[in-house]
Order: sequence, then structure tokens, then C-alpha cells
Amino acid sequence: MLNLDSLQAVEAARLDDNIGKPLYQSYCFSQIPQLVRYLLTEDTNAGLPKTVLEGLPHQYDQVILILVDGFGWRFFERYRDRLPFLRRLLESGVASKLTTQFPSTTSAHVTTLHTGLPVGESGVYEWFYYEPLIDDIFAPLLFSLAGDKERETLTHRGIKPESLFPTQTLYQDLAKQGVKSYCFQHQNYAHSPFSKTVCNGAEMVSFRTLPEAMTNLAEAAIAQSGKAYYCFYIDAIDAIAHRYSPNSAQFEAEVSALWLLMEQLLHQSLAGHLHNTLLLITADHGQIEVLPENTLYLNQLTPSIEPWIRRNAQGRPLVPAGGSRDMFLYIQDNFLDKAHSLLTQQLANKATVYYTKTLLEAGYFGLDPSLRLQERLGNLVILPHQHELVWWYEKDRFEEHHKGHHGGLCRDEMETLLLAIAYP
Repeated sequence: MLNLDSLQAVEAARLDDNIGKPLYQSYCFSQIPQLVRYLLTEDTNAGLPKTVLEGLPHQYDQVILILVDGFGWRFFERYRDRLPFLRRLLESGVASKLTTQFPSTTSAHVTTLHTGLPVGESGVYEWFYYEPLIDDIFAPLLFSLAGDKERETLTHRGIKPESLFPTQTLYQDLAKQGVKSYCFQHQNYAHSPFSKTVCNGAEMVSFRTLPEAMTNLAEAAIAQSGKAYYCFYIDAIDAIAHRYSPNSAQFEAEVSALWLLMEQLLHQSLAGHLHNTLLLITADHGQIEVLPENTLYLNQLTPSIEPWIRRNAQGRPLVPAGGSRDMFLYIQDNFLDKAHSLLTQQLANKATVYYTKTLLEAGYFGLDPSLRLQERLGNLVILPHQHELVWWYEKDRFEEHHKGHHGGLCRDEMETLLLAIAYP
């Protein structure tokens, strides 16, 4: 069934096609970790409205959560009548629409999923951001500086991931209450500094291929005795959409293949073999189609802004930060109003320029953003309108090539989903 209350709540939070508002206190991705606690422990707070479990039990021995990166609500609507697995979820389970957090990025949402902390508390909000402890622009998931060609370059500088990422995790909390946790991630990053830190308390299960991972997940769930939580992260849909566009034949093929695998290797293996188990499927964001050749590069469009940008102790300008759908700028305080005015004029009809303080006060980063987050945020945010991109150009380091993107507050990127179906 469709959770109509969730559809109405998310729609009511939209200001226009370009700007929606995260529903941190109700239908928001940030509440999923609390829902997991509620389902597996004696915690009485469900986090999300209980309509996401309409007609389903509220307590389980096992919860399997699959995060399909990039498969936001628009794609669920596109494919739900065509794919058997999604049709079954609608017939026998509950499909709810959620908002993402802001920004609508993988960095923010996987951190929340693993730690239980909303973006305002975790402080991990984008692919690139200024990190005061290293006085430079940081790529958290790569554990490198922005623009580095290799992963984990900060390990050579003796930087400890525990100093940059939250060390409190959902898995630690569940373990205290007798719940065993497992994280399924691709071998390329399963044991990265980021994953080791934010997944502490879970048993990491790395994989090479999705059929391998789904088979291992099904076998583990069937063999498990006692309470357990399985968190399975799939990046294939997001990667293909970035490269080819959400409207491409390649994207269509990848979506069809994934859900066929889910039907054959997961559902058919689990059905009849599991009891008192809930399957949850969600996404960290959607995607919007873009044309990289139309990217507006600020240092080409408005070169006069460069002297206004803050620099680190080595004299390097603190650019770029955020992403090309939500660019954050670190402007020297005495030039802030000038920069806001100039960029508003230069980007008219292409993007809206916000003082970050305005978004903080309006709750776009949650009710009580941490000092750690505020120290990492720029003081201006550029939110491009639908299908637009704004970024910074530096050949072979900072160029836009994506044909699908996310990060902002447009409907297609910030409306996501939670699908729930029980194996009684």
C-alpha cells in the first residue's frame, strides 16, 4: 500500500519546484536509525510516524535494511508497476515517501545511517568541505584532500579518522541490547578509514559482486539465531546515473538488473525460510539529469570573486566545497554581502544564493546543528535550479562530468523512499 499521509506531508513541505524542506521530525531519512532501534529493541520511540509500518508488526527478531544509492522516489514511481519485486512491496508491504536531509548527498546519509546521528550532529555533510583540523578542503569518504587522485592520502600525514568522524555508532547501541549487526559493503571501501570508524560495532562483510553479496546476505539471515540487523549498501544505480544520466538506456538496464537480482537471489531465498523478519529498502537521495557541458564555473563567470574567498594558512583558496548542485563558499566576512549580491545577479534564473545562516536558522540542517558542522560550513550556499550546475574549474582536478546529479533541494533529488515488507 501507498502511505498517503507521507505523500501529503512531503508535498506540504515544498516551497516550489527548486526548494523543499527536510522533515527532520517526521518523514525524514534521518529517523531511519531510530526506527531500527524501535523494531529490534524495547525502545518505544519509532522515530518515523508509525504509518510507515501500517498493517505490519512493530517488533522483529531480524531487520534487513538495503540502501540503494540514488534510487529516490521518482524512480520508484517510474518502475513500481513494471518490476515484480516493487509490485509485491506495494501489494504486501508499505511504501512511504521521505525527505532527505540537506544536503541530499551520500556523505551525509550513510554517516547518519551508520551512526544514528542526523547531519547537524555528525557534521559530515558533503563530498568536499572545509575541515578545520587539517585547514583544507577534505573529501571525507575518500579520506583525502579535495582533488587528490588517490584514496586515503591523509593516512600518510598521520591523520586519525577518529578525529574527523563520529565515533558513536548505531551498531554499538544495538550491541548493548543484544542485537548483532552486519554491514555489507563493496570491497573497494568496506575497510576504508571512514567505514572502519562509522561502522564500528558491526561485523563488516565485503563483497565483489552483487549476486555474491545477496547470496551471502540471504544465507546469513537464514542461519542467524538471535536478534540481528543487516545493513546492505548498493552503489550501482547511483554510479550509472552519474555517468550516463537517469534517462539513459544504461540506467534502465542497471535498474532492471538490480531488481531482478533482488527478486531471484534475495526474496526467493528468504521467502518461507525466515520468520519475524522485516525488510526495509531506502535511498539516500534521488538524481536529476544535467548537462555537464552547461556547467557554470564561478571562477570563469565571476573571476572578481576569487580575492574575496578565504585562504588557509598555506595561502590556498578554500575552494571548491559542496558539490555542483549545492556549492558552499567560504567568503571573507567583509566581502560577504558583496559576494551575495554579485552572485545573485550573475546567477539570476540559474540558481538561488543563500546566506548559510538563513538556512541554519530555518532548520535546513536540523534543529540544533553542532559546532562541528557550523565550523565546516561555508557562509554562502548556491543552490542551482532544476538541471543547472554551478562549480569551480581547475583542469584535471575540478571539472564536471556527471550527467546525473544530486545535493540540492529539488524534488527529484531530495524526495526519497522507505519500503517495508515483512517475512512473518
